[in-house]
Amino acid sequence: MAQTDLHIHSSLTAGGELSPRALAERCCEARLTLAALTDRRAVSGVPECIWRGAQLGVRIVPGVELDCRWREQDFLVLGYCLDITHPALLEMERNARENPVQPPFTAGQALGLIRMAGGLAVLVPPNEMDDTFPVAAFDGIAAYGSHARADTARYLSLARRYDLLVTGGSGFLSENRPPHRPGAVDFYGQEQRISADFLAAATHLNKEKRSFHHDSI
Repeated sequence: MAQTDLHIHSSLTAGGELSPRALAERCCEARLTLAALTDRRAVSGVPECIWRGAQLGVRIVPGVELDCRWREQDFLVLGYCLDITHPALLEMERNARENPVQPPFTAGQALGLIRMAGGLAVLVPPNEMDDTFPVAAFDGIAAYGSHARADTARYLSLARRYDLLVTGGSGFLSENRPPHRPGAVDFYGQEQRISADFLAAATHLNKEKRSFHHDSI
């Protein structure tokens, strides 16, 4: 079992079983030290999850999951280290709550929303991805997850080609369906490097935000 999982969901996502608080507790039970709450079109669970995680020694990163489509291909984009109070994110969640059936985001819309909120945009690759897919537009790629090891090798090759941050996660939703628990992701011996690189990218992003704020005053 990994100690890092950068793709987990609470009950704010359809099919999610655990409240944000209970999810942080489950992460602690699973011996995670770093996790990202990435609910589908929802960020309101992040404060509670971060608060409970901090009490238990689990670092919770604010995130979001956006459902997208590119030329009839469905895929996901994960946003990390976002300002969860940004009006665009709050409006997104309000719209999704009032009307659960929403058209998927385009890649450009997802990138724009995440970057508007000051976050990193990470691609969860679709099952079939040809050379026209705009991989280079993203900040990172989720190379580790439920896919086959051969796919992981392909995604790592793309990360090297386009200088992308490499992440990974289980996609945990519920203990009643695979992967059943947070941390159920195989990093093939690279977990320490993946988590260190992710935290370095998050730190760099936060420094850029502070610098921009200072320069704007």
